[in-house]
Amino acid sequence: MVATEEISLDAIDRRIIRLLQADAGLSNNALAERVGLSPAPLSRRLQRLYESGVIRQSVVIDPRKAGIGLQAFLEVTLERSEKRVGERFIEAIARMPEVVECHTVAGDFDFLLKIAVRDVADYKRLLWEGFDSIPEVKTLRSTILIDTPMLKTGRLP
Repeated sequence: MVATEEISLDAIDRRIIRLLQADAGLSNNALAERVGLSPAPLSRRLQRLYESGVIRQSVVIDPRKAGIGLQAFLEVTLERSEKRVGERFIEAIARMPEVVECHTVAGDFDFLLKIAVRDVADYKRLLWEGFDSIPEVKTLRSTILIDTPMLKTGRLP
């Protein structure tokens, strides 16, 4: 199945997804039991969900325990809104491990990035050395993340 295809999700698929979101460490046997399937049909469903791109391989970490003392959202405005300029910018930030999310947005700026670094000095270094070397960047505006009391990333409605 091509990853760009939209697939139909039934109640069992949605239950599998919700259970994995709650505990990605569930074994296939435990997951099969909780959704009312035997392991073989569960494996086929999981394979379909992964191959279609509905479920992506990911790891959720505790930032503090991983040495991340500062997270920020960075609004980026580019000099020009041409496709090539945006593509070059995306290529440049893809090489920055501190950029953990990149969103193209409509509004007052072009991209919203989530940044994860050790501390303020590390953030300053990234801004002055990392982003300063990207000629397409016109303006940067930071919002420091204080806490994440709820996280629903990738949740189904």
